[in-house]
Formats: sequence, C-alpha cells, structure tokens
Amino acid sequence: MTFNDLKMTRIDKPICIIPARGSSKRFPRKNIALLAGKPLLAYAVEAALESNVFDMICVSSEDEEILKIAEKHGADRALKRPAELATDKSQVKEVCAYLLESFAAQGLLYIEFGLLLATNPLRTGRDISEAYATFKKDDSDFCMSIVPFSHPPQRAVWVPSGSVVPYFGLEYMKQTQLLDKLYRHDGSIIFGKSERFLEKNEFFGRKVAPFFMPSEHSVDIDSPLDLAWAEFLFERSGKVEAAGGPK
Repeated sequence: MTFNDLKMTRIDKPICIIPARGSSKRFPRKNIALLAGKPLLAYAVEAALESNVFDMICVSSEDEEILKIAEKHGADRALKRPAELATDKSQVKEVCAYLLESFAAQGLLYIEFGLLLATNPLRTGRDISEAYATFKKDDSDFCMSIVPFSHPPQRAVWVPSGSVVPYFGLEYMKQTQLLDKLYRHDGSIIFGKSERFLEKNEFFGRKVAPFFMPSEHSVDIDSPLDLAWAEFLFERSGKVEAAGGPK
C-alpha cells in the first residue's frame, strides 16, 4: 500500500477499530458480557460516537451475534473477519493491519486510526477526544492510554526452583518512593498514523505520546472478577440508570 497513490481517497479523520472476537477461553463471550444490562461492546461503540472524533466506527468479529450487537448500537460497519484472525493466537495489531489494508484496497486511505477494546467500558467519549488532541498536539506517531502499576513491577519475585527470588535483583527491593514510576497500557485507547503502523505492525514508533487515563475510567475486563469491579465503579459513578440498568 502506498500513501501517495492519487487513485485513493485520502481520509483525514481517523477510522475507529473495535476488535471483538467471539471466543475467549478465560472469560467466554466477554466482549458482550453485560454491565448494567448492556453489552460491553455497546459502551465502546457509544463512547466512539460520543467523542465525535471518527469518520467511521468499524467493529471486527467472526461472530454473527457480536456483529448484530455492533450494528444495533450504532457502528457504521460490522465486518466479519477471516477465520485465521479469530484464533487464540490472533493479535489485535493483525486485525488493525488487515482492516487498514482492506479499506485501502477499496480506495479508502485512512491516514489515522484509533483502536478501542470492547473490554474497557468505563472509558468515555471525552477520554477519547482528549487522547486524540494529545495525539495531534505534538505530531506523534502514536498516542497510548496508560495507567501506573498499582505495585512497582521492579519488586517482582519468581519461583524458578521452588524458592522465592527477586526477579530483577536485590537492588530493586527497596522503598517504593525510591523506584521509578512505571506505567502500563490499559487497553482503553490507541491512536496512530496508519503508515507508521503498517511499516512494522507495531503500536510503537518514533514518538508515542502518553495519555494518562483517569484511574476511575480504567478497567480492563479479562475475568468475571474484573467485571464485578467495573460494576462497582459504574454504580458508584451514578451511571446505572442512564445505561438502562436496574434502579
């Protein structure tokens, strides 16, 4: 794919990609698990719409039920993905590359894209629009939502042969305030320049701007316990009634 092909329509507003595979071994059907009576996927689509950032909101899944839910809640495109991109070993970055290249093959050249995971239902439209502003501000290749680790990873231990050993060495087993503050990507938001991404199919490049996600909006649901925590935070925020859940 070339970004200088005059036969293509260049689209400056980003495309939103929401991957939502139907199969999950650790938490079956997690992408459409219910939070306050509404599927998790719906929150991602609605936050994307609320942000008013995207030219198109595209949900990718191999599952017909998930695609119907995406359409019901306002996705512009609900596209069935190839079987080889719906296995346990499939990666989100492969889905992004496939969609960007597929649209380019149709003559639609998206200069930028956004990636939202369905399993982060507390992310808001404002979070997305502010992350996009951060992405555009300093001409970054990517922007990634991050949150601090709750416990310093430098102090990790492991048990290589039945005995507890500091993973990174004794020099890191000291007070938290003496250690560098480290962060992790929480799965809520990524923005990227399509050309830079497709060069290496990675979400890291020349410059990756951080978007410091509010901790109360950052829940990555990978287990029923995560969902229970999200329900607690959701109820605490007072959004249950607005979502159509129990009063």
